[in-house]
Amino acid sequence: MVTKVRLYPEMKKKLSIHFFCILLPGLIVIDCSTYWSHRKKDLADVFTAGIETPGYGVGVRLGPLATGFVFQGGESEPGKRDLGTGYGLRGGTYGPYRSQQLIFGFLGGEKFHSMPSTESSPQKEENKTTPGSNSQKDSNFLLLPEAPESEQDPNPTPELSDERLNSKSYEIRYLRFYNNPVSERRKAKKEAFFRKYLESLDPQKRNEAIQTFLAQNPKNKDDYPSAFLFEVELYISIRYGIRLGFNFGEFLDFLLGFAGIDLMEDDI
Repeated sequence: MVTKVRLYPEMKKKLSIHFFCILLPGLIVIDCSTYWSHRKKDLADVFTAGIETPGYGVGVRLGPLATGFVFQGGESEPGKRDLGTGYGLRGGTYGPYRSQQLIFGFLGGEKFHSMPSTESSPQKEENKTTPGSNSQKDSNFLLLPEAPESEQDPNPTPELSDERLNSKSYEIRYLRFYNNPVSERRKAKKEAFFRKYLESLDPQKRNEAIQTFLAQNPKNKDDYPSAFLFEVELYISIRYGIRLGFNFGEFLDFLLGFAGIDLMEDDI
């Protein structure tokens, strides 16, 4: 025997009110947690305070203009620039990071990226032959060019699992801001376009050939993050040194973030 329950208009109204009273607070809590997470990260972007080694000298950087005499980082063997680490607050995150800097008067360059446990270095992998490799190669319809060995960076900036940390990474030459040849700009645009095209072909990251090519040819980090132009930094070191900084652009981004404006476009 089936019992039919009749809902009167008042009962329907109460059920609807109860439903929205439960649903809306849940949505607000989820949205607020994301909102405050972005504000917290924006605040961390404002300040730089870290201890770094090895390094020697004193230097000051005002945006893209650096001056002083600094040698921070180094090579464990010729051509292998793998020295230069720090720990502290830098690039919007607290923890270990890679830091290398050279300032000679007004010349020099700088490299920075975070080093979380999820870091994956885009080193070139050896090709392994498997029984079904020939048939798999025959089925591939896209032939990917190989970058000449002379153009490959022996010390590439690694791709991190956190896209926000990737956006804060850079490897730059100071004078590049003032003198960036047209040929280099065109080459960088072509590489960025081709990489974006390959990523669109394999959004699920399942094509082994495409993913291998992307790993062997990481994104070009030889460019300035937008926030780099508004940062003031001081570096002092005798073997072990300290780096202190304040970013006016990130501070404005933090304030405008309360109004929902992402000035630096880093709310990822």
